[in-house]
Amino acid sequence: MKVHHIGYAVNDIQKSLVMFQKIGYTIESGPVKDIKRNVEIAFIQNNNYNIELIAPLNNDSPIKNYLNKVGNTPYHICYETDNILTTINELKKQRYIVIEKPSEAIALESLRIAFLYHPFYGLLELLERKKIEQ
Repeated sequence: MKVHHIGYAVNDIQKSLVMFQKIGYTIESGPVKDIKRNVEIAFIQNNNYNIELIAPLNNDSPIKNYLNKVGNTPYHICYETDNILTTINELKKQRYIVIEKPSEAIALESLRIAFLYHPFYGLLELLERKKIEQ
């Protein structure tokens, strides 16, 4: 699988955007409010290195507790896949647990994503390269 981006949890997306820009990153897209996941997202890039900044929309956001414990930090690695369901099945054989089933990601052109977890790896995001025709 090819790495698409590193997810980076932040408390304040606007302040983080300013700081990342000061060290050479450019804003690729966003910020976008993902109401379904209760987060705000922006994509930034430095050469071929892509980072997804993820900030909580409110105190009920799933990343709020994580940020309270560790502060701003890398959060997950996102990998591209041609077939998200096949990749999920392969990862489940390696004892990954599905945290979020495949669903559309508003910040990624409505492509399907899924989140999985393994205690020896941490959080992993999958991004299906193509949009499913409906």
